[in-house]
Amino acid sequence: MIRPIRLILLVSTFALFATIAACEGPLLVIIPTTLPNGIEGDSYSQQLMSDAGGGEDWQIVSGRLPAGLVLERSSGFIAGVPAESGSFSFSVVAQQGGLSVRNGERSFGLIVVPKLTLGGTIDAARQNEPYSEQLDVAGGTPPYSFELVGLPGGIAFDNADGTFSGTPTQPDSGRTIRATVSDSGMPPQIVTRDLFFEIKPPSVMITTTTLPDGNTGIFYSQEVMAVAGFTPYSFSITAGVLPNGLSLPTNRRTGVISGIPSQAGSFTFSIEVRDSDSPASVDSREITIVIN
Repeated sequence: MIRPIRLILLVSTFALFATIAACEGPLLVIIPTTLPNGIEGDSYSQQLMSDAGGGEDWQIVSGRLPAGLVLERSSGFIAGVPAESGSFSFSVVAQQGGLSVRNGERSFGLIVVPKLTLGGTIDAARQNEPYSEQLDVAGGTPPYSFELVGLPGGIAFDNADGTFSGTPTQPDSGRTIRATVSDSGMPPQIVTRDLFFEIKPPSVMITTTTLPDGNTGIFYSQEVMAVAGFTPYSFSITAGVLPNGLSLPTNRRTGVISGIPSQAGSFTFSIEVRDSDSPASVDSREITIVIN
């Protein structure tokens, strides 16, 4: 009596395990096998799918996505705006329920490249002075290529490295030039920006080299002259001293040295002029006044 019962139990247990095994379907095949690169700060969207044709539940079981991206459990979309660049590895599991439970897993790598940026300003040039400047480019994937439209005469632009060079012969109060930079990444990035470019007149320069002698007790007035740059100018004595009784105007807008000298002798001083540009151009000269 005992043996038939044990046989029946063994047969029933085997049938139960066979039923459970029959409910587990073949492994899900997850596609795509690779993910396209993302760009930091740009919207990203890529759907994961399987051969089940829909209805899967998606989860990340190891690793992580870049900050700003999420895996939507019901749709399989990896979506968002990546807030960091770099290389990220993670594994995804998809599961489909119903009468036949199916599972699948795949490991992925996702590269987020830095955002390509182009600086919005360039230094001004000066008439008759050598000029050298380079566009401020960061991010993306080097090497870069450049295009530029609207440069004035006397200035050349290198499309390979984004540098300006030359010696402008005429001033230019300012113009808009259009710069475009492209990187070598995948996906490629292109940035176009309008830049303000100015050719300033030559730097301010003192043209007076000597001043006539004066005499004690007799009114004296002579002007230290300056040219170029941007008026109004500002003059100052930066080294040495003027003879007693002589001074510059209190507003320092002109280089007029005047007064009634009260001390005889030879007086050497340095006078400096600054124009009203930003940043200012500066010139200085050492001058001697003899008071008899």
